[in-house]
Amino acid sequence: MVEDNSLEHSSVEAVSPVTYTSILQEHDIARTQRETREQRKQLLEEMSASELNNDRGPNAVIAYIAQDMLVPSDIPVLGNILLKVGDVETLNLILHSPGGEGTTVEKFVGLCRAQCNRFRVFIPNEAKSAATLIALGADEIVMGPPAELGPIDAQVLVVANGVARLISAQSFIDARDELLKKHADELKNNQDTTATMQMIATLDLPFINECERLMDFGRDVAKKLLEQYMFKGQQNKTAKIKKVVDTLSSVKRFKVHGRRVDGSTARRELGLKVSLRGKNDPLWIKIWEYYTRAEIAMPRGNASKFIETEHELIVATPRN
Repeated sequence: MVEDNSLEHSSVEAVSPVTYTSILQEHDIARTQRETREQRKQLLEEMSASELNNDRGPNAVIAYIAQDMLVPSDIPVLGNILLKVGDVETLNLILHSPGGEGTTVEKFVGLCRAQCNRFRVFIPNEAKSAATLIALGADEIVMGPPAELGPIDAQVLVVANGVARLISAQSFIDARDELLKKHADELKNNQDTTATMQMIATLDLPFINECERLMDFGRDVAKKLLEQYMFKGQQNKTAKIKKVVDTLSSVKRFKVHGRRVDGSTARRELGLKVSLRGKNDPLWIKIWEYYTRAEIAMPRGNASKFIETEHELIVATPRN
């Protein structure tokens, strides 16, 4: 179990956090993009410093800050920006993402892990859905007070009354199972089955089968990443993996896909290797300031992602 790294137990001198207002003021007085990039670059360099990480060997920090979904086209961008990072002992990923395509997760994690012996994920705000899967592929997750993971149940796009909505694939599976159970109970009790038979006839079975495959895929990716990395070498890891996968894929437990899984829950209930950082922790202060600066610097409605290291910044825009 990873010990808490709070300010009280740190030998690093405390640094006063930069306020949100002061950062906004910097942008309001028309600081150039180059100047704000230099501030973020400095923070990335400071976060890789050995005195903050207690690591041997070279460290590097890469940031993936996304307003938009994780997609396959992110992979060549990530791969190329990692080339300049080179091989390091520990690669730290600042990850903020609403999620995205689960099929991209394994490549994303594989690219990061190819650069290092140890892979850590820093979560400043949220790493949901597919981004939660990425975090499960780390050796350690660093989380502060606002940080959150989320459920990994697959979402499918449906159109109802002309409105497109994302709905959990498990909801369609559960609805089918409940209907079939109701029909079986009616048969057992010699009740009229006309209504349930009519509803069963309207079921889109190929679609529901696809929902089952999507759910199985998400569970399989989570299981694979936990087995290879997060729980590698641990005793009784099969039971631990099952608990994490079953919990994070449970629609009944979380009710909605966006439900928060905070650091305490991830560490104490799920048994994930989470380093809980207090709001005054020196490393957390830098993670949060970097994230704030990146969010403010990202043009709204234009850029959807920052992929940044101390060597390079790539601003990815949505593809039409």
